[in-house]
Amino acid sequence: MAKNITQWIVGIIILVIVIIGAVLIFTPKAEVTKETVKIGAVLPLSGGAGFLGQSAQKALILAKEQLGDTKYNFEVIFEDDKLSPKETSTAANKLIGVDGVDVIISETSGSGNVVTPLAESSKIIHFGIASDINVAKGKYNFIHWTPPEEENKVFIKELQRRGIKKVAILGVNQQGERVVVDDFKKRIEGTNIEITSDQLFNFGEKDFKTIILKAKQTEPEIYLLLASSPELEIIVKQIKEIGIEEPLTSIESFEFTEQPEIFEGYWYINAADPSEEYVNAYKQKYGDNPFLGSGNVYDIFNIIVTAYETAGKDKKGKPTMEEVISELENMKEFRGALGQLKMLDEGVVWSGAVVKKVRDGKFVTIS
Repeated sequence: MAKNITQWIVGIIILVIVIIGAVLIFTPKAEVTKETVKIGAVLPLSGGAGFLGQSAQKALILAKEQLGDTKYNFEVIFEDDKLSPKETSTAANKLIGVDGVDVIISETSGSGNVVTPLAESSKIIHFGIASDINVAKGKYNFIHWTPPEEENKVFIKELQRRGIKKVAILGVNQQGERVVVDDFKKRIEGTNIEITSDQLFNFGEKDFKTIILKAKQTEPEIYLLLASSPELEIIVKQIKEIGIEEPLTSIESFEFTEQPEIFEGYWYINAADPSEEYVNAYKQKYGDNPFLGSGNVYDIFNIIVTAYETAGKDKKGKPTMEEVISELENMKEFRGALGQLKMLDEGVVWSGAVVKKVRDGKFVTIS
């Protein structure tokens, strides 16, 4: 009898253990709530430069989808500024005041110069895709672009290689373009290269014949165009209508168009090419090639993720802005879509420049 009772008790204990084990195994585990890092992107998603902003938007979506297991959730909120300073200000203030973003990404020097003081006063990180070093002013601002001095070094070397001495400039009156021109003027001092004409125009203008003719009178050997769509296509059409036969060139501008065929055969200087791995991933997802700047925004997203994840590895909550900035400042190199990037002290993420040519309607690197 005692033996039967003991066996019965043992059986009950085993049954209880089995039941508890089953409950532990099959009961859904409560998900650990991750804190969210909000990244606002102010991009030209419509208008003449809409194709550039849309490509940058796709790059951010791709970068986010490629994230592995992270400590934080990374949310991206998009705003369209149409490359208008007024729209940039409205978009940035909305992202800061309403959405409560931790980071803002902007595209072009014009937009970046609007966001920079807002980020500084709001004490949030701002990363601009911009030529103008002023976009990186202050503690909270950074830029990721090939610096004008790097592009101009390559440009001057190519001019000298081709024996070109007289350059006429036709450019939009915008911070990024003027930074490039100012640096170019300094670097040609002491060389045999001269600027025969430097004509400016504003966004929205449609009649460029007067400034084209002024430049033509100086008998340049080449015309340097610094503009974006739609002004870029209009000015090229009017140059050809006037009958100018001298070649055209640019620093970046030829890739600010969806009509590369109008620049067929012309060489120009551009920021570093994105890696084959990035281009293939982009093409596989979207079925087309990425436009200029998309590799930069892809890198910026991954740099931000790396800084947050590193700063927060030993913390329960989200790291402070100061801790994230410290990680950014300590990040001396970064392998990204644009190759091996250098993190300079001025808040600049450096990448190189290349000589390209429009061949069969495509942008091809030649050196």
